Amino acid sequence: MLSEPRHRARSPFTGWPSGRRRLLAAVAVLVLAIAGVLGGVMFTRTGGPTPAAAEPGPGVAALGPLSGPPTLFGRVQEVLDPATAVVDVQGRPVTVSITGVDITQTPECAQADALGFARDTLAGEEVTLVPDPTLPAPAPDSPTWPAYMVLPSQQSYTDAALTAGWVSPGEGRYRAGFETGERIAQDARAGMWGAPCNRPVPDR
Repeated sequence: MLSEPRHRARSPFTGWPSGRRRLLAAVAVLVLAIAGVLGGVMFTRTGGPTPAAAEPGPGVAALGPLSGPPTLFGRVQEVLDPATAVVDVQGRPVTVSITGVDITQTPECAQADALGFARDTLAGEEVTLVPDPTLPAPAPDSPTWPAYMVLPSQQSYTDAALTAGWVSPGEGRYRAGFETGERIAQDARAGMWGAPCNRPVPDR
């Protein structure tokens, strides 16, 4: 006994020649593939969903992956003093101790202006944070992450603060360059080396 003929479901393309239907299917697959690639590129560029801001951790150990790459990028949220700033890195606040900057030698008469210089130079700026591999790594419970802070102009904030005369050279692989910057400020009587502090210039 012959089976009853089965009726195929009809679509708007049923009456088309088979060659045209195959061509349409190939085009559809190609469009979906291109859409997938573009979607992947956009996701990569945007970094996926914007992460929610996290509360500051107890120390650098709480940064997790942030302490791994040699260079980080972020925007300065707050300047705490001429050697310390809070930077938003990937949606997370990172307190950075700026390498090469020593404020312990800045006299009291220059401290307000030194802080003003730091805020004028850093506040709201997009910066590059570069750790110094010649210095010891911070302890896991350290509240700050040490790094050079490079401005959009590609000038190091350390160099800018030294040549402006508001800070003294700190430790780092570029110590000789830091001392040169300080001598420039001394010769120009800039910052704390000029009025009203007139800090005495040491003999060279």
